[in-house]
Amino acid sequence: MCIRDRNISSNVSELIGQMIMVGIKGHDIAAAKDFFKLNQGYQIGGIILYDEDITISPPSLHNIRSPKQLQKFTSDLQRLSDIPLLVGVDQEGGKVNRLKTKYGFEPSTSWENLGKINDLEQTAKEALRTAKTLKENGINLNFAPVLDLLLSKDNIIIKKQRSFSSNPDKLTNHAKIVIDTHMDNNIIAVAKHFPGQGSSIGDTHEGWVDVSESWSEKELLPYQNLIDSETISAIMTSHLFNKYLDDEYPATVSKSILTDLLRKKMNFTGVIISDDPQMKALKNKYSLEQIIELMINAGVDIFCFGNNLEYDPGIVKKIHHIIDDLLKRNKITISRLVKSYDRIINLKTMIGLQ
Repeated sequence: MCIRDRNISSNVSELIGQMIMVGIKGHDIAAAKDFFKLNQGYQIGGIILYDEDITISPPSLHNIRSPKQLQKFTSDLQRLSDIPLLVGVDQEGGKVNRLKTKYGFEPSTSWENLGKINDLEQTAKEALRTAKTLKENGINLNFAPVLDLLLSKDNIIIKKQRSFSSNPDKLTNHAKIVIDTHMDNNIIAVAKHFPGQGSSIGDTHEGWVDVSESWSEKELLPYQNLIDSETISAIMTSHLFNKYLDDEYPATVSKSILTDLLRKKMNFTGVIISDDPQMKALKNKYSLEQIIELMINAGVDIFCFGNNLEYDPGIVKKIHHIIDDLLKRNKITISRLVKSYDRIINLKTMIGLQ
């Protein structure tokens, strides 16, 4: 199915929908039905799942309860959706691990620990176990591996054992195994967080983070290596600000970083996925309308609204209406949306979704 073969104006909802990945409430068919009923007429292209609902205190169980429950839930979501869904989780291993052993899933090893072991066979073994677990449970997209270099001991990524190594080549070799193993099991592995946040001190969940004086081009090397080897098909952005890459905007909303650097200079042709736009690094500085306009014009293909820092039941409709309005006011173009649509459809086709 190609948008260009039909009347584009009558298919704007599908164009927009493919660009939306969102978190939802609940864990069963009733929740799935409620979600699609609430958003009837407003398409979406993906769902992100969490094991804990952190919008309430203390956090409670969320979308993931057990293998049997998750298999049924992901199946119901796909069956009820008008569009074959990307169903994603953050399954990095270690402390960032949605499919925990306490729910009945296979154990996982942290990315940092695999870096200390530094054994390609062990990394392959762990990657295969993760990929098989995801596939068995209806997950077709994993927000991993982390390509942030191990550079600052005070970095929030490093404190949670999410960074593999300070050596770009070593990281590249192991990340390639992870990405290839996922793809062999029809799962998209999303490398993150571009253009690299291993040198940062602050947390973009909590506010503005400037890496202008700590970031170096070395942090691009794992991405460039994996692009050059045609390994990488999806990249997640960071909300970090770096005045030497863009003196006005953070990466997720920066055309200089995502289009001029990542696409044109580094020759990345895959899908660009935003980190959660509900993080305070963006939310505290820009309105939702500004964030969406900036992301589209910067080059983001999929907006990943986790809906788990704050829950907005109307977020899907809001995004559709905002993009419709931006089109009417010529702030964005249909051709720009079609480019994202084509990249997303290609990504889904790679794993047999279309």
